[in-house]
Amino acid sequence: MGMMSSLRRLGKKRPVLGILFVVVLSIGLIGSYAIFASPRGASTVPSAQDAASGSDQQAEDLQKAAQEQINQLQAQINNLQRELQSRPDDKDLLLQLGDTQYSLGTMYLFTGGDPAKAGESFKAAVSNYQQVVKLNPQEKGIYLRLAGAALYAGDDKLAEENFQAAVKADPTDNNARLSYGMYLASIKGDFQGAVNQWQEILKNNPDKELADQVQEMIKQAEAARQQQQAGAGASDQPPNQAQQSQQ
Repeated sequence: MGMMSSLRRLGKKRPVLGILFVVVLSIGLIGSYAIFASPRGASTVPSAQDAASGSDQQAEDLQKAAQEQINQLQAQINNLQRELQSRPDDKDLLLQLGDTQYSLGTMYLFTGGDPAKAGESFKAAVSNYQQVVKLNPQEKGIYLRLAGAALYAGDDKLAEENFQAAVKADPTDNNARLSYGMYLASIKGDFQGAVNQWQEILKNNPDKELADQVQEMIKQAEAARQQQQAGAGASDQPPNQAQQSQQ
């Protein structure tokens, strides 16, 4: 099952988990964990679905704004690529290029409606982030960036490896644990693994807002795990017995 299908399914069953995971991925897994308290911060341009619910003029204006942002990001990418020709090992330039390609990917995916171009942008971001890792494995936030870009590019294995690397690089990084837990719950269906990550956040004495959010996520993940176990148990029963247990 694809990542977006998994997110849609989770969003229907567990609203907090689904919404927050879309938010953290759509901003590139770069910002502070404070974004989880404010889903409105996910994008400055409403989605095509939002536009469709308004007037034709609103839809046209929103599409125009989205295209302007896409054009600006592409221009920034072209400029950074030219700079890199003379400084191919400039870590800061590579990081900036990767971030801009990541942002372009999210624009194509969520507002431009072009999955193919989004995929190309995320793959390009992965490549540049990997170059940053080679130049400086201790670069702050690089593994979380790489995990998000890899996930959107369709490389689940690389994504998980870098979620784990992000947590290992800084076990007290609440953003890394929050994001890795979301990946485990939303994409892998590993609700216990997600709970384990989020419980570590509570041990780090987070502020009340984050603590309340994490506790709600743990509650939803535990409920999802119980449903998962109940469904697995029913599937192991003979057909007649399984039907009787559901009545």
